[in-house]
Amino acid sequence: MNKAIALVIIVAATLVIIALTIFSEDGTFGDAKTQRDRAHDISNSTTVPTTLP
Repeated sequence: MNKAIALVIIVAATLVIIALTIFSEDGTFGDAKTQRDRAHDISNSTTVPTTLP
């Protein structure tokens, strides 16, 4: 009985993590598109000097 309860809890936790990751509106856990957009924003707003002073 304890193993069955533990299995149900693990399955429920897995479904919650999947729901938060895949179906999140604002990319809370950072889906691939959100991470790509953030990386592009950072690289577009960061300047690197091309020559040493």
